[in-house]
Amino acid sequence: MAPGQNRVVALVDMDCFFVQVEQRQNPHLRNKPCAVVQYKSWKGGGIIAVSYEARAFGVTRNMWADDAKKLCPDLLLAQVRESRGKANLTKGYSETRLASVA
Repeated sequence: MAPGQNRVVALVDMDCFFVQVEQRQNPHLRNKPCAVVQYKSWKGGGIIAVSYEARAFGVTRNMWADDAKKLCPDLLLAQVRESRGKANLTKGYSETRLASVA
């Protein structure tokens, strides 16, 4: 950096980003407890994003969806789209499927 120039450092906090994407794509999820999970077949899926409404019940990231449903029985889950058994966020995240874990 040249002398006399100011440097700006910015931090963008993408808090609950994937949940907000789902709420934008599916307006019926707004103002409801919801979370986004990966790999639903294992313990209901690993939670990677949690809405503020679900956080009020104690649901957190890195929690298993089955455990989260014990804290918040009305929790709605959106599953990350998979390609060849792996999470695929590169192709049309809006195409994720809404799932409710029973």
